[in-house]
Amino acid sequence: FWLKICRSHGPSKPTEGRPRASMEEADEVNAVPEVPSVPPLGGLAGESILAGESIDNDDDLPLRSGRRARTLTRSISVCPVRYGVHSIQNTRPEMEDAHCAKPRLGVTSGDLTEIGMISGDLSEIGKVSPTEPVLGNLSFFAVFDGHGGARAAEFSGERLAELLASDRRALLEDPQAALSSALARTEEEWHKLAMDEELMDGTTAAVALIDKTTKKCVVGNIGDSEVLLGTRRMEGEPVFETLTEVHHLKRNPSEADRITEVGGRIWKGRLGHPRINPMVISLSVSRAIGDVFFKDVKYTHGQNSGLVADPWITCVDVCGEDVIEQFLVIGCDGLWDTVTYQEVSDYVFLQLGNGQTPQVISEGLVNLASAAGSSDNITAIVVLLVG
Repeated sequence: FWLKICRSHGPSKPTEGRPRASMEEADEVNAVPEVPSVPPLGGLAGESILAGESIDNDDDLPLRSGRRARTLTRSISVCPVRYGVHSIQNTRPEMEDAHCAKPRLGVTSGDLTEIGMISGDLSEIGKVSPTEPVLGNLSFFAVFDGHGGARAAEFSGERLAELLASDRRALLEDPQAALSSALARTEEEWHKLAMDEELMDGTTAAVALIDKTTKKCVVGNIGDSEVLLGTRRMEGEPVFETLTEVHHLKRNPSEADRITEVGGRIWKGRLGHPRINPMVISLSVSRAIGDVFFKDVKYTHGQNSGLVADPWITCVDVCGEDVIEQFLVIGCDGLWDTVTYQEVSDYVFLQLGNGQTPQVISEGLVNLASAAGSSDNITAIVVLLVG
């Protein structure tokens, strides 16, 4: 088990094999009846997409771990945010990625909110009181890259969205602080559950909260899952910027310095356990939700490993008056390890110019990373803000 953790965030290596795929799509459609399910797209390798499963909801799609074959569902979205999601197990023995897409975080009065379903079963969280503020203008997208199992990733996706939607006033007043608080509570609750049930899973996180009314995008990440923003303005060439910080010892010298300062152990660019030989157990990420074996005194005997769940959070302006195309790409390290930021940006702009949908583009990015040699689980969300 610990050897599995040691390699779970290692560099991807080219291997032969056919990926197992799961897909979701939610494009904006006007005055078109919902299609519960459609046949699988042609040319996809691996397990077939199951027919007959559908989500009876017009804008929110569930958390997906991808550990089983999934139905491709096309749904009506009245929100002006179009997106596509594609996730494959690839050649890894287990699928440990999870993702959550909610084009409208929160609901109007009387509607039910749908949070974090894994297999398509509706999970009623509750109804919004008419006196509570409505969050229909906020969109939530997140990718979670688990290691040591998928349970921490699945839990985080479900609970984080629920916590954000439940504290509506805080989210509206200060979304950055609300996201930071929700991530901290997710870590706290998972830690308790993990200690109670002896769960050693951990996960990274990359989250985007979009408010097209205020034209703001709040992004947070923990670990090496990342978010890229691409923008084309009326004047000038297309540009991109990364909105996240990589908490990876080989890629972020400041994180290595932080680990050293608190007395943590670094072994060949990886985070070692404070008491066990790092050849047996180590992590490549220096920040993660979970991983109680590196955090709790029961397993560390009071020695600080340096592993924390403190997020990087930023806020950027989006959807400017002179912007003609703009998008987000949210992905796990299975994407970013083998495809550069420039390659991702160029690919998305090219495909948008060819009239492709966010769903088709997300599939193309995953295939691009796999063809470039990624053997890891790969998840990519493409969110079209303008275009």
